[in-house]
Amino acid sequence: MALYKEGLAFRYIQGTKYHRDKPMSDHLGSIPAVQSCKIYPDAKRLKLPKPDLNHPANLWQCMTRRRSERDTTSEPLSLNEFSTLLWAAQGVTAQAGIHLLRTAPSAGALYPFETYLYVDHVEDIPQGLYHFDVASFALERLKDGSFNRDMTTACLGQPVVRRAAVVFIWTAMMLRCMVKYRDRAVRYIPMDLGHVCQNVQLAATAMDLGSCPIGAFFDDEINRLLEIDGEDETALYLITVGKLN
Repeated sequence: MALYKEGLAFRYIQGTKYHRDKPMSDHLGSIPAVQSCKIYPDAKRLKLPKPDLNHPANLWQCMTRRRSERDTTSEPLSLNEFSTLLWAAQGVTAQAGIHLLRTAPSAGALYPFETYLYVDHVEDIPQGLYHFDVASFALERLKDGSFNRDMTTACLGQPVVRRAAVVFIWTAMMLRCMVKYRDRAVRYIPMDLGHVCQNVQLAATAMDLGSCPIGAFFDDEINRLLEIDGEDETALYLITVGKLN
């Protein structure tokens, strides 16, 4: 057998396949249910304005123009632009029972991730780290100040991070998905975040903003910055957004 097929990636795919003649089994035991949306009850809150969805945009043109744009400027995003990006990422569009259905699909409507933001220059929002409260469409302020150096260093020094007006940081909430899908959950969480990230890119393109997905980062440096454990909740995907030259 080729050595690469003995690696973790290949073994995971083989181990989490569905088979008609062999029910999937594991030794994970009972997996505890966790809250469907994380909140920080003691954090200062900033209610976001309703997004402006009247901005004219042609879907096909946005798909054609969409690129990973790294050459952004220090010009701040408007509060409305920022709000619209968040709505594109995780705006609630309907409710089915206990599930808040959103602008992007999710396996089992579980949405097993959380949205954090490093805001560097957005009008009317102080610099700092924030958590997005989906249900209330509000920001929860976690840390004040500039974390530009920390974010850039954690992302292997990529200049696009240093120049960004805002960095979206998505964390995987492992148990929220594993409680239903067990080990196969790790297939679904990145799929879900791919849908979300594409929404942000298309929204940014529609508003003539630049965005760039980021997959290369020191995971636990981001986790420490957000003060999460890196196990039950861990950083998985980032995207930068800023004004274009």
